[in-house]
Amino acid sequence: MKRLIPLLITALGGFVLIVSFFIPSLQRAGEEAAIWFDILAAIAFILGGANLFRLQLQRISDREPGWGYAGITLICFVATLLTGLLKIGAPPEAGVEAYGKSTVRLPVSSLPTFRIPLTVPATRGDGEPLPRSVRQQLILTTGAEGESLTFTGWMDEEQKKDLIEYQDTIAWRCQIEQLAARAVPPPSLVGKVSYNAGHGTLAFAGMMTDDDRTTLQQTLRSSAEVTRAIDQLEAASRRVTSKTMSHIPSGFVIPDEMKPVIQRSGNTLSVQGPISTALRDQLAMVWVHAPRARPTLLHQRAELLAEIERAGSSLNPLQRTAFDHYFAADWTADALIQALNTAGISEPTPKTACQLLEEMQTSDKEPELTLPPPPPVVLNDAQVGMVRTFIAHPEMSWNELRQQLVAAGDLIPPQLAALQAFELQLPTLADHRKGLCFRLLEAGPLSMAQKTLLLQGARSQFAWRKQVGELFLAAHQVKFPWSGNYSSPDTPFWWLYEYVFQPLLTTTFALLAFYVASAAFRAFRAKNIEAILLLGTAFIILLGRTSAGPALTSWIPDRFAAFRMDQMTAYIMSIFNTAGNRAIMIGIALGTVSTSLKVLLGIDRSYLGQGDD
Repeated sequence: MKRLIPLLITALGGFVLIVSFFIPSLQRAGEEAAIWFDILAAIAFILGGANLFRLQLQRISDREPGWGYAGITLICFVATLLTGLLKIGAPPEAGVEAYGKSTVRLPVSSLPTFRIPLTVPATRGDGEPLPRSVRQQLILTTGAEGESLTFTGWMDEEQKKDLIEYQDTIAWRCQIEQLAARAVPPPSLVGKVSYNAGHGTLAFAGMMTDDDRTTLQQTLRSSAEVTRAIDQLEAASRRVTSKTMSHIPSGFVIPDEMKPVIQRSGNTLSVQGPISTALRDQLAMVWVHAPRARPTLLHQRAELLAEIERAGSSLNPLQRTAFDHYFAADWTADALIQALNTAGISEPTPKTACQLLEEMQTSDKEPELTLPPPPPVVLNDAQVGMVRTFIAHPEMSWNELRQQLVAAGDLIPPQLAALQAFELQLPTLADHRKGLCFRLLEAGPLSMAQKTLLLQGARSQFAWRKQVGELFLAAHQVKFPWSGNYSSPDTPFWWLYEYVFQPLLTTTFALLAFYVASAAFRAFRAKNIEAILLLGTAFIILLGRTSAGPALTSWIPDRFAAFRMDQMTAYIMSIFNTAGNRAIMIGIALGTVSTSLKVLLGIDRSYLGQGDD
């Protein structure tokens, strides 16, 4: 029986995967079988590790020759297993952890419910169940008034998308839009509160104020469990994290609306609650008000060049050319004008399903799928002149340009957003100088003083951003202790791979090179026609892959270029080698099919431990 069950599992699983591949209606069964295969494979890995552990311990216990290597193998295995599975020293994984949020366990039954009556049945003709993402929160009920959908909690965009795609009818999509419009938090909590049904956790983004707590208490169902959860959530969202910075940029200013959350005392920054990635980026790059790289005028280039040469020796001709080319690639006023004019052209807005349904019911005409866009808004002559003036006057700030553009004509919100985005996507002056330093180093040497002059701003900027990142991680509240990325740089697992496994692997392949050379020497003895062909082909390939081959045959005229060593190498690899590889792959495919059939039919039982029964 212990051999029959593995045979049945293998045969059934294999046949299900084969049949589901050719029959689309059975694709779901194939996916389920693949999931079970992954589970069994995981168990097999565990059994394999346990078997390795047992065999190595047996070798050590019996003092077999080489038992010391068995001990080293065990130590390395245990160290790698612990650092990999426990994620020791690994930072939280962004795809798993909810940065900027505090979470608490809370059953879905504590959340508010939202109901809509159905005019279109929720069940599909093929019996496909509701999307997996909403099954814990969506209930289909049937009563005297007909069917209705009841959603518990707040519907996010992914759940809305899954439900809309569940049925391909306008009426169904309209119903889901109505349900999604109702299943939202109170206006003051939009963007702050969310619920993860898969984990059963209530999350709050940022710091919870007294008003937020009151609104949340009124929104959730009243119970002792809800009160406890809100207390824990409030305490977590108000936890203070402080860090003393070695240096804070002179332009760093905390906006007034964020001062209740982030405070500064000297060189110490204190933050209440966790920091989101957006707030981290604001801290690191926006609130410092670092000057952005503007098109460099001729006199500014001359002053910078003189300053560089005063800090060291004069630049060589190649460096001077690189210097001029670097600044010639600066952005221009036309690029900014084009960005603002493009933002002023609105795309047609897709109509909602309810709008389309209403038009279909009230009109015989085929409804348009989109709403007509508003007329485009482009910069007028005065605004264009202001942009060009902004380029010519480096002392003019971006805020001044924004105010002047608004005062001189129409500027819609997308254009204001495009202006801010254009500014933020520009490199800082420190990054611009760093890029110049690298470009000059490519063309020639620079003195230490010249490097310091060009890189000092980038070093200070990097140090500040690193400290903000440390504050970000310190304020983060880990939801899943083992959620870290084990392959992150500077983690123990990464260190083991980089400095233990990789050198050993390289050493092994280096040793294999000698065995390959020895085997090739024995195989290439020209004793017969086949060996002569093999030796000649190998000689051409070896020379053609080095610089010696093309150099030795470069004298051959162009009309006989096919006889040059590099051309013959390419011809052999693309024609004869490809044909041979295809024949080998066909043989491998036939062997795989035959072996798989023997395993599925129970003829080959070698994977059970022996193949003679």
